[in-house]
Amino acid sequence: MSTVLDVKIPRLQRDGFALKEIEFSVEAGYLTALLGVNGAGKTTLLSAISGLLPLPEGADVLIGGYSLREQEKEAKECMGFVFDDSPFDEGMSPLLTGQVYGPYYRNWDMEKYSSCLERFEVPKKRTIRKLSKGMKMKFQLAFALSHGATFLIMDEPAASLDPVFRDEFMEVLSEILEGEDCGILLSSQLVSELEAKADYTMMLHRGEQMFYDSTENILDKFLLVRGRYELFPYMKSRILGERLSEYTAEGLILNDGDPVRLDLECVRPTIEDLMYYIKQGVVKKGMV
Repeated sequence: MSTVLDVKIPRLQRDGFALKEIEFSVEAGYLTALLGVNGAGKTTLLSAISGLLPLPEGADVLIGGYSLREQEKEAKECMGFVFDDSPFDEGMSPLLTGQVYGPYYRNWDMEKYSSCLERFEVPKKRTIRKLSKGMKMKFQLAFALSHGATFLIMDEPAASLDPVFRDEFMEVLSEILEGEDCGILLSSQLVSELEAKADYTMMLHRGEQMFYDSTENILDKFLLVRGRYELFPYMKSRILGERLSEYTAEGLILNDGDPVRLDLECVRPTIEDLMYYIKQGVVKKGMV
C-alpha cells in the first residue's frame, strides 16, 4: 500500500473563511470520502489540493510523493480530476480536447481515451458546452482515466448523473481501485451512496477537520438509542444529543462498551446521522 496524497495545511485563509489544522492522506487502492454540510470548506480544500489556490507558508500537498509547492508539474502529472464545473475550454469537443491537451501528459493514451468516451457514450465531436452536465462529468472522467494518474480528485462527480450511470460510475471506480496503484478522494452530497463505498471518511465542519479514519471505525464509535422519550432522563449523562419527532425519540451516545440496560433499541448510526449531530454541535472534534 502506497500513499498517493498527503495533505498538511495548518491554516489557509480565503475571503473571510479559513481551513484549520487539516492533515490527512489517501492511500492507493482506497476511496476516501470528503464530507461536510454546505459551507464546511470542501470546495476550498479541493481547490488547494488541485493547485487552484496558492498554499500558504507552512502548508504542503504531496501528490505521488511530489510537492505541489515545489514540484508542481510532476505533482499534477500524477493527478486526474472530475469537477462539478469543467475546467476545459467548452468551445472544444472532447475529441479535440484529448488531441490538444492529452500530449501534455507523459503517459497520455489516446486509444484508451477514445475507448472511455465510447464506453460512457460521450459524443466525441460535439462541443463541450453543448453537453449535458452529466455528459461533462463523463467526459472529465474519461480524460482523467487516460493519462496514468495515480490520484483522482472528484467534486460531486455523480450528482448530475442518472441512477443507472451512477451505479456504473461506482463500478468504474471499483475497477480503478482494484489495480491498487490509484487512490481516490471524492466529495459528494450523495452521502448514503458514498458511505457504502468509501473505505475512509474525512469530515469537515466550519473549516475544521472533525475526523479522519476508516468509515467503519468512525461509525463504530457511536450508537443511536431509540424508544420512549421518558426513558432518556435515565441516560442523561451519556446522551450527546437528541432528535425528536411526533412518533419517535432518538439519542446519540458514544459506543464505549457500557451496555444500555433500558428498554431502548440500539443501532449503529449512518454518516448522515453524524453529520446532523455535528451540525447541532454535539459531536466534537477529537471524539473519533
